[in-house]
Amino acid sequence: MPKKDRTFAAKLAHEARTLHKTDCPVCGKELVPVVLYAARYNEDGHWRPQRRRVKVCDCNREEIYG
Repeated sequence: MPKKDRTFAAKLAHEARTLHKTDCPVCGKELVPVVLYAARYNEDGHWRPQRRRVKVCDCNREEIYG
């Protein structure tokens, strides 16, 4: 029997339980994990979402959110 896929909420809950609090070495505030979505195009012109998990704090918030 195939393994059951976890939902997005279950993945975030698991990450919150297993990851320990990490602080930014530059500003000293807590890094918050977020999921960043972007459109990725192939050579045929079709697109699909690209998901990246990044950690955001005050010093890199402008780079990530724009």
